[in-house]
Amino acid sequence: MGYSIFDETMVDMAWPQIEEAVKEGAIALFPTGVIEAHGPHMGLGVDAYGSYIKCKLTRRCLEAKGIRTLVVPPYYWGINNALGSFYGSFSVRKDTMKNLLCDIFSSLKRWGITDVFNINHHGDPEHNSAIFEAIESSREKIGINAYSILSVDEVKRFGFTGREDFIIVMEDIEENAGDSGYIDIHAGAEETSMMHEYFPGAVDAELAKSLKPTNLSGDDLTEWRKGWEISRKVTPLGYVGNPAGYMAVNGNLEKFAEIVACLIEKRVK
Repeated sequence: MGYSIFDETMVDMAWPQIEEAVKEGAIALFPTGVIEAHGPHMGLGVDAYGSYIKCKLTRRCLEAKGIRTLVVPPYYWGINNALGSFYGSFSVRKDTMKNLLCDIFSSLKRWGITDVFNINHHGDPEHNSAIFEAIESSREKIGINAYSILSVDEVKRFGFTGREDFIIVMEDIEENAGDSGYIDIHAGAEETSMMHEYFPGAVDAELAKSLKPTNLSGDDLTEWRKGWEISRKVTPLGYVGNPAGYMAVNGNLEKFAEIVACLIEKRVK
């Protein structure tokens, strides 16, 4: 397949290049996700790819604005509850994740990077809680300006006001999801479209087209979010939504990147 989540990140840079960027006042984008089952039609790396490509595109927008930007190596050792019973869905303890994230922030600060913006692509509440706690702890203990970029929906879902110091709120982007009306939150039309747009070799398109929509109710979704074996009974194939409808959805993330870049520009200038 040949897709590298290190392309245009710090990993593919030599250390003198990173030093030069930091001395020029570079900020950092920090992609976070997980390795997790995403239906029978895609591999486990959808969330890792998703956070990575969002950061990669946002970096290009920021550089075009004259803002030197580095992309931190993508982080994907996260927490999986909803899909935890599926083979390949790795999960770590919350303290492990939080401590590792804090160590990463400490490394960035030690090199002189003072502004770090997290772009996450995984909705598990405990996973996100670990990120928020690591950001708040790092801001307090080492004085790094770390932020989490959240949509309006995420702000509400995670119980925030949007006025927190470490949160940057972006307006929800309207998706062209067709007229299916299906709850589509995991390996459905939207994520399948995103992967087909940027990593087509990672999608079994013919299999995706053959999959039936899950058509979950709100009560079904509540049950699914309990995770593990309960989740597997609700969605035995490991997707929520309508993978077959991926061609009717705009999986392009250019608009996302432009909006986030503008929000970051306002914060750092």
